[in-house]
Amino acid sequence: MRSGGPKKLPSLSLVKWIFLVTGFVAFVLVSFFLYVRSSDSEYRNAENNAIRIAKEQGGLTSISDAASHTWDETVWVVSGKDADGEPWMIFERANEIVREKMSENLSRKQMLAQFGLEHEGTPIRIIPGWFKDAPAWEIRYWTGTDKQRQSLDFYSLENGTLLKTFVLSS
Repeated sequence: MRSGGPKKLPSLSLVKWIFLVTGFVAFVLVSFFLYVRSSDSEYRNAENNAIRIAKEQGGLTSISDAASHTWDETVWVVSGKDADGEPWMIFERANEIVREKMSENLSRKQMLAQFGLEHEGTPIRIIPGWFKDAPAWEIRYWTGTDKQRQSLDFYSLENGTLLKTFVLSS
């Protein structure tokens, strides 16, 4: 004979709840990791391609840095050394590769020293890039005593000549 009363649902024990919550947290973490990895994959593939080109066509044997720079065009800049240990920067444009021997150009340290002598601003970052069809240093910095505005200067990689200043609106 059946009872006509309401059925009692089985309750979950503490161990089952812990297992369920742990499984859900693991699922969320793995999903987040896969999302980040897939969204970053296009950039990483382009970076690996730039490094491969710098080694095969640019003559580099060791790589210290690879970064994309976009202004008038997107250029990959790969820094490293050749077989003789000489430091180089390879600028990979759409249709050409430009090799710059660092001993014949201003280093990052030299450019920052020159910038410090000419400006009161505080540098935020300095990166190699491409400006007006030539290798350049891009320096972003705070201007004014209140540090409310930023400016962006492009300097010749070869001799540190100021090419252009942009004052960024806040």
